[in-house]
Amino acid sequence: MFGSLRALAPVTYLRAIPYALVAAVFIGVPSDLIDTPIFGRPVETRPIDYLIWAITSALIGLVFAIRLPASHSAEEERDDVRTVWGGFVSFLAVGCPVCNQLVVALLGTGGALSWWAPVQPFVGLAAIGLVLWALRTRLSTYQQTSCPLPA
Repeated sequence: MFGSLRALAPVTYLRAIPYALVAAVFIGVPSDLIDTPIFGRPVETRPIDYLIWAITSALIGLVFAIRLPASHSAEEERDDVRTVWGGFVSFLAVGCPVCNQLVVALLGTGGALSWWAPVQPFVGLAAIGLVLWALRTRLSTYQQTSCPLPA
């Protein structure tokens, strides 16, 4: 996979930046990693939250930046869906544990802090894995359909 990433044109990485920034905003604002007056967070953020947020945002940017020329295949659609789900799972992983209404409804505030909060880094790893899976399949599809440029 690293060889495939190195083989990408440099413009692909430039094209990934806006996608990664949009992903970072969509994940970071509601989880209050980006401090705004719209959302508050009663539980402090952890360094692992920022790491998961940065990695998933960058990977999401790469997946959306790698596009097959003039086609939108079913595999590409599945990659997009996996990527969006990976972003959502990442949001769950970095969000405030007591702000997640579903978790609080199921476990209560004490359960959210004692059970959900310690599990969140593992959920973040699952999010990274999901987006990596989408990136890997996108790269393999891209390598199969792209033609090398003449020297």
